[in-house]
Amino acid sequence: MKFPVKILLGLLIITGIAYSSVEDDYLNPEDIGVIISIAIDSSDAVQQLEKSKGKIKLTLKMDFAEKADINERIHFFKTKGYYQLKNYIERGKPYIPLIKRIFEQHNIPDELIFLPIIESRFNIKAKSPAGAAGLWQFMPQTGRMYGLRINKWIDERYDLEKSTIAAAFYLKDLYHIFDDWMLALASYNTGEGIIIRKINKYGGVNFWDIDEYLSKETRNYIPNFLAAVSVVRDILKEEHFNYDTVHFDILKVKKPVSLLYISELTGIPLSKLKKMNPHLKKGVTPPDDGEYNIYIPKGYKETLEIALEKSPLMKYKALKEYTIKKGDSLYKIAKKFGTTISYLRKINDLENSIIVSNTVIKIPSYIEAYPDYTTGIVDLSEDIIYTPKGIIYKVKKGDTLGKIAKKFRVSVSAIKRWNNIKEYIYPNQKILIYKKIRNINVRNPHIVPRNVSYLKKKVKKRKPTFKYIYHRVKSGDTLLKIAKKYGVSVSQIKKWNKLSSNIIVVGQKLTIIKRVGAGKD
Repeated sequence: MKFPVKILLGLLIITGIAYSSVEDDYLNPEDIGVIISIAIDSSDAVQQLEKSKGKIKLTLKMDFAEKADINERIHFFKTKGYYQLKNYIERGKPYIPLIKRIFEQHNIPDELIFLPIIESRFNIKAKSPAGAAGLWQFMPQTGRMYGLRINKWIDERYDLEKSTIAAAFYLKDLYHIFDDWMLALASYNTGEGIIIRKINKYGGVNFWDIDEYLSKETRNYIPNFLAAVSVVRDILKEEHFNYDTVHFDILKVKKPVSLLYISELTGIPLSKLKKMNPHLKKGVTPPDDGEYNIYIPKGYKETLEIALEKSPLMKYKALKEYTIKKGDSLYKIAKKFGTTISYLRKINDLENSIIVSNTVIKIPSYIEAYPDYTTGIVDLSEDIIYTPKGIIYKVKKGDTLGKIAKKFRVSVSAIKRWNNIKEYIYPNQKILIYKKIRNINVRNPHIVPRNVSYLKKKVKKRKPTFKYIYHRVKSGDTLLKIAKKYGVSVSQIKKWNKLSSNIIVVGQKLTIIKRVGAGKD
């Protein structure tokens, strides 16, 4: 799910400041000496994190190096990264009370309300190059799995309430798989499948047991989050931030309505309404009778509800799709739907009157919506429709079975079998892709609990086992050479032997700790 702002210390810092600009105040883990271990162990921030373990069930049992790492990041967020972190919190303040309320309802640890700091910098409009979007950085497929509608009218990954509810369900599912919030968070970042494979391959009962085998992004994800939470909670405590008051209202509408009409009824500037409702791609709720959220300033909700009750519903011209049957002709279709052949050809961009059975064409229709919904014709057709049984895809010009199969990650033979295709496909033909999609963008979607028990059964937690190797330093040895010889890192050797520098001497005895059974992926 993942937005490129995640902090990769040594490469990227959450502030977006280059590493070189903070090198005077930012400590490198390899430069931390044994002498500071006492200071780290007595650090108020680290102690506070560990004290919170019982309450929120975070796995915070850390060794010296892990504490040093987190303390180092806390130091950065309290110094060079402070003002940028504070900016992210300022951006998140309008959202935090609602997130807290939803997470409390779902028994999610309080600390996780700050996860958007790492995911999106609390930018509700954030979108990653990979396609993850919103505060919680949902990929489209995961978003739909957790009840978010995503189509040409709406993207509920940008809907604060609905995306937060989806995130709560997703986080709970991940926790139920691992019985550990840190592993749940690591899975949120990189996927539960990867975490399950690492645990099963290398052994482990918590995040710290497997972190060295994860990608650099995921390896940094947890300590960055823990450090950021520690500093952010201090900031908000000093400000006496009110976690309980939501400073906006959510209007639930069940008939199509435009933000323009809401603006006319209330006097709220249209630009402000658009800013508050980034999930509405066209400034209107979708042209169906599903329930949708409209975010408005505090105090307008009751007045608007009454105004909409008294507002008339108007008919607007629309286009819907009709599947051509055997024996159909444009003449018969035009007569059936009270239109003309020329109009059918115009709205379907047809060069002639030839049509093919089992393909679709647009026909005239209408919808009912509140005033000022649109000045044009509402096109109700969708190129991709997600249903509980699978996906309906409308073939475009230039499509081939190979392209479609690649798009949906299925085989050509499967598409042929599902749709009884003998030879050719045609533009505007609708084909079925039997990939099960839960909680899709149909009317009145709801959260259907995932069956995660099969994933839970796959997790084979076990304490990792180690063997200890004692290396006597020879002439010409360097830490890098020794690290390569045993397949470990220089930083690991320094951690195991409490070395504060890269200097070693002939005859010195070094401890090397190898995971038993650990191999390369």
